[in-house]
Amino acid sequence: MTRSSAETRARILCAAEDLVIRDGVSKLTLEAAAHEAGVSKGGVLYHFPSRAALVSAMVDRYVVSFDGALREFGAYSGRPGDFTRAYLEATLAEPPGDQREQRLGGALLAGVASDPELLAPLRGRFAAWQASLEDDGLPPELSTVARLAADGIWLSDLFGLAPPGAALRADVGRRLAEMIDEAVRGSARAEAGTRRSAARAPRGPREVTA
Repeated sequence: MTRSSAETRARILCAAEDLVIRDGVSKLTLEAAAHEAGVSKGGVLYHFPSRAALVSAMVDRYVVSFDGALREFGAYSGRPGDFTRAYLEATLAEPPGDQREQRLGGALLAGVASDPELLAPLRGRFAAWQASLEDDGLPPELSTVARLAADGIWLSDLFGLAPPGAALRADVGRRLAEMIDEAVRGSARAEAGTRRSAARAPRGPREVTA
């Protein structure tokens, strides 16, 4: 894809996002996206052969943005608990003042919820994140509780379902982080105890060689 083509694709996506934020997913058509982006319908079709392809690309871009936030918060360091901490921090971070991403997420989620084909990529990414949480060196039930708590706040933000205020939001995040830290310390203590027990274990008689 040439630079010009990539820029056109990005412009179409941004225009489609603006349209969805303003009017909702139900109003998104290829013609409307073309008008919003200032390109021909053929220009849209070149990059997105169907409305479903356009919506799928928007969902993918939204998910990629969250993956980027996970990396920024150190999710892939390989240290126990770091993926779960990053998931919490990326999800519970205060939304930007203009709340564009929050409004876009709510509109997209509402739009794809009833379409299994459009929902499939989102389900796939959540499955991958859940697998990483369960492989994070913590009791999987703890990392899952942390994820579900974070997801619940995210959804309450998206749909305005009594989202917690800033102070309570911070307290919830802090409490979950303390639980993660304690689990990591407990795991380290257990591992150290295992090593000490192995070191103290009586050794068998040495084999006599001819």
